[in-house]
Amino acid sequence: MSATIDELTQARELVDNILNELHVDAYIFEVEPKNEDWEIIIECAITDGWERVKLSASRKTLLGNIDDAAIHQSLIDNWRVRLAACKRKET
Repeated sequence: MSATIDELTQARELVDNILNELHVDAYIFEVEPKNEDWEIIIECAITDGWERVKLSASRKTLLGNIDDAAIHQSLIDNWRVRLAACKRKET
């Protein structure tokens, strides 16, 4: 099943929002629909260059996250661990 432009836009906004919530300093990312499990590829600045991290989330998780605080928090908790080496913005 292919994703619509609206779905891709919504998923990209979600990923960008989570990366901002995690205070990741410098990053680029892609969201790649792959049937029901979508791949999120994030490249972020680390101390000595850049790191590439591949994450996955279900289509339902990415598109239904806006209205579900538990799903949103679960993504934040999981991604915080996976992106631990990424530089953080100074607050």
